[in-house]
Amino acid sequence: MSAPTVARTDFRSIRRSYAVVGVVGTFAAIVVLAFLGSSEVHPHPVRTTFGLSALIAWVFPLLLAPLTYLAVAGDRARGSITYYLGLPNTRADYFGGKYATRAAVGAATMVLGVAAAFAVALATYDHAPDPGRFLALGALSTLFTLAMVGIFVAVSASVATRSRAMIGVLLAYFVLSPFWIGPLPALNLGTLLDAAASLPGVAVPESTRALVGALSPAGAYFNTLPELVWADAPGRYESLAQFSDTPDYLGYEPWFNVLVMGVWAAVAPVVGYLRFRSAELG
Repeated sequence: MSAPTVARTDFRSIRRSYAVVGVVGTFAAIVVLAFLGSSEVHPHPVRTTFGLSALIAWVFPLLLAPLTYLAVAGDRARGSITYYLGLPNTRADYFGGKYATRAAVGAATMVLGVAAAFAVALATYDHAPDPGRFLALGALSTLFTLAMVGIFVAVSASVATRSRAMIGVLLAYFVLSPFWIGPLPALNLGTLLDAAASLPGVAVPESTRALVGALSPAGAYFNTLPELVWADAPGRYESLAQFSDTPDYLGYEPWFNVLVMGVWAAVAPVVGYLRFRSAELG
């Protein structure tokens, strides 16, 4: 057995589960309804991608949570992990297979959702969607998905019980998405930075705010969209125009934000594996 074999075995066990059906079906339905509902309001599909990006950053990770939080912790709680590791598998094979399954389902769900959005936009909007914009949106959204899946599976591999896995995944989601870049005025990263800066009586430079804001997957995801998806968008929409004069800070550079999401997608699973490699499974 190897990591691909573990992945195939794991996929066969989850492909008919309510978690997979729920994630794929719910996300596709929400995307389709969002684009159908906006087709009579906005003639250009690019305007609706603004709402779709918020859905991806704030709602989609919650749909990923049931798919990922039991990836490893569920097997440990059931005791079935002894079956996987009783065969000629290493812990690296097991973890790699588990991560690959969840990453593949998450990425496929995102690609399906963006493809459904494009199809609805093509059929219902006054102006045809720009394939290049939707390809860029799909690629960036998939990278964001891989980052969040990596974080959630790493949490699952770091704990031994279902309850701790669920709490850990929800906490990671809250900190890295709503708290980091969300709309809660009294409970967000900006408020924390202001409170920390008020102690020595200094102000936090806007460039520093931009850099810190870009260090979460959600913050980096939002920062890539103005130049790579919404640049020179047709029509005059205030929600998109607000990003047209972004300051020339490192935290707003598309390449830097793509790099941040890539680092999360690559490093989080490695950290999770290192925790799992040294865990007591008895």
